[in-house]
Amino acid sequence: MRIPVGSDSLKAFPFLTYNESFISYRGGRQPLKHLLQVVVEQHTFLPRDFVGGDSALDFLNTVTGRDQSPRDWLDSYARLIEWAALAKLFPQDVLWRLTKEAKREPAAAMRALTGAKTFREQSFALLANIISGRSPSKDALRLLREQWLAGVSSFELRFEGSRVVKDFSGEVDLDSITRMIGYRIVENVLTSPIERLRMCQGPNCSWLFIDTSKGGRRRWCDMAVCGNAAKSRRFYARTGGLFGDLSS
Repeated sequence: MRIPVGSDSLKAFPFLTYNESFISYRGGRQPLKHLLQVVVEQHTFLPRDFVGGDSALDFLNTVTGRDQSPRDWLDSYARLIEWAALAKLFPQDVLWRLTKEAKREPAAAMRALTGAKTFREQSFALLANIISGRSPSKDALRLLREQWLAGVSSFELRFEGSRVVKDFSGEVDLDSITRMIGYRIVENVLTSPIERLRMCQGPNCSWLFIDTSKGGRRRWCDMAVCGNAAKSRRFYARTGGLFGDLSS
């Protein structure tokens, strides 16, 4: 059932509603007064899709255009593995094992993909709230804690030389990608300076990233994409469209 705007359900799950035929978002770069229907589309991931500063944020960015025309790039569990390979989230032999397991258990793979997307949306909402100075929901914190602890259990400790070394245990199942994302959000993203956690200011984007620039003034996910588009719009506005839209 489509959830109406303003319902209590949206307060607990502010960015996403599911039914059998569509996914809808509320929120994004700016508060919206309506639900936006998401298009789940095929997408071949490329290095330019990894601009978040950590693979956990790049995972959250597998939905683009949250504020205007949301597109979900995870159309299958195979696509999730494709993303994880480019993100170097696991060694290749681990991803191969996950690929074989997904082919052997397609229904379980679909459940794992649904769980990954649910966690993605709760985590996006959590970080978006933090960026805007609001408290994240208890549900989002609870789910993040669950995945973080599950991710911690994926590592073993050993003593080598004069220090303790953390090693990936090598034990995986279809939910391992989600657990590793939860681990990285807590260990890598939330330990970064919160004032450097940003949301792209470009329209039809809303990607998250860690600003590692020297001056801390990065506004765009990618200057070559959203940054140049913004410059083109400003130029168009100043010239009254005399020279056309340079972003096209």
